[in-house]
Amino acid sequence: MESTIPRYGLAPPSEIDALTMLARVTGVDQAAKVWIRARRAAGLRADGPLSPEELLRVAEALMKGQGCEPAVGTSLAVRVRSWILLNRQHGGAR
Repeated sequence: MESTIPRYGLAPPSEIDALTMLARVTGVDQAAKVWIRARRAAGLRADGPLSPEELLRVAEALMKGQGCEPAVGTSLAVRVRSWILLNRQHGGAR
């Protein structure tokens, strides 16, 4: 994935960020299960690197989940969209 946006010091969101968010509210074991389910719901394989756009698709799948999943999905989607837009504005157009 692309690098940090210089002016803002904003690193690209990652799968590790998303799993950390989920683990904080569901526990580590449950977070991994929820993440795999969301990846599949987004039409992606259960493993492998994700582009920002794919990460956004997983976030949107989480938003359709149960319990705390929609809140985590919304938070992740905001982070990913912000990074994508700022990256485009600072010469990292995709």
